[in-house]
Amino acid sequence: MRKSQIRAKDATRKNSVGGKIFLAFFFVFFVLETFTLMYAFFWCVSNSLKGNLEYLDSAFRLPRQLLLGNYVRAFQEVVINGNRLYVLYFNSIWMSSLHVSVSIASSTLAAYALAKFRFPGKSVIFSIAILVQILPIIGTGPALYKFLHKFGIANNPALIWLIWAGGFDFMFIVLYGYFKSISNSYAEAAYMDGAGHIKTMIRVMLPQAAPAIMALMVLNLIGAWNDYGTSLLYMRGYPNLALGIFLFEQESQFASIGTPILLANIMIAVLPLLVLFVVCQKMIMTNVTAGGLKG
Repeated sequence: MRKSQIRAKDATRKNSVGGKIFLAFFFVFFVLETFTLMYAFFWCVSNSLKGNLEYLDSAFRLPRQLLLGNYVRAFQEVVINGNRLYVLYFNSIWMSSLHVSVSIASSTLAAYALAKFRFPGKSVIFSIAILVQILPIIGTGPALYKFLHKFGIANNPALIWLIWAGGFDFMFIVLYGYFKSISNSYAEAAYMDGAGHIKTMIRVMLPQAAPAIMALMVLNLIGAWNDYGTSLLYMRGYPNLALGIFLFEQESQFASIGTPILLANIMIAVLPLLVLFVVCQKMIMTNVTAGGLKG
């Protein structure tokens, strides 16, 4: 009876006039927000297919002729810090892949250890992990900059992965809660069958956390692909697409090549993320849970 009463109250609350006004307000707000974002995207696509004179004459009209050659010109003519666009594309791919692999591995191991094992100092380490999340990035930036340059980690592809191997980030918080929610009965059953800690983690626990790990990998990849700060401060000799577009807008060749080529560069940089989101949108936006004891 109590559950049915609660459900009845919730239904009454949703069907009330105030509840309908509240939902209508947020519906209109998100429709307008979606429109502004989509308008900016299609404006960028439209103007990336124009000539420079047509863009200057009518930036808010549809192109009279689709100049797909702008995308070819972007690869052929744009040179940033002595690097062509395909070099920036390659740098974005390997840096983003390395970033995601190292960060997700370190966060997963740290979260699993703190969630599933008892050892001295566990609470202290967890408190440090939370404190690291509270401290603003700008407060640790100068110290990290001096450290990486002093020890030769900056501008070194073989060592730059160390800055992503901390393990105490947003993914750690999410995975810690996820591993805490998985029953220890699975691990106990694996131990009884003779499995060790590593085998239990890899074959029993990680598959159950796979939906959360995959969703975090996608979100982290989007952030890593758009990260120009790392290239600007620590990997200046290996500019990625995000930094390349930022620098291209400030260079003298921008005036001669024109805005449509810049917009074509932006669309080239956005395309992998757009495809990734379309493919993985259900996994990202749906609250997926795996595993659980029945009965």
